[in-house]
Amino acid sequence: MKKKIMILVFIVFFIIVAVISGISKHNNDIKNKENENKRYAEIKNSVKKAVEWNINAMYPNCPINDNFDEEKSKTTGNFYNSSFLIDNGYLKKDELLDVDGKNYCDVYVIIQSTFENPQDHQNNCSISYKFYLKCIKYKDKGYKDWGSK
Repeated sequence: MKKKIMILVFIVFFIIVAVISGISKHNNDIKNKENENKRYAEIKNSVKKAVEWNINAMYPNCPINDNFDEEKSKTTGNFYNSSFLIDNGYLKKDELLDVDGKNYCDVYVIIQSTFENPQDHQNNCSISYKFYLKCIKYKDKGYKDWGSK
């Protein structure tokens, strides 16, 4: 009878330990996912600032809008990646450091420009852009790999 009680207590103890460790692992996974999402948001914010800085340098009198046309992007527009932003000083490489602290994310940027007069790229114009991020555990749909540093 004592053996049955000891076995029953051992089984209950084992179940309790398994449930507690499962809950703990689940909570850690949620916390890690939140940290990853926070880091990716920081990277996207840095890239957004860099792209807008680049656009303002190329087209100082053109407003930046959010009328990005996915269909138009297949045939027209300027394209570049994170290497362009880093090489031209718009972005520091460390701003693209991935969540693992060792690897770097890459970015694919599309810029669409609309000019009332094709001969005048500084007046009566509008610029829109979209960028796609690729990291170890994250990749935006539409990202194209042009190679990165």
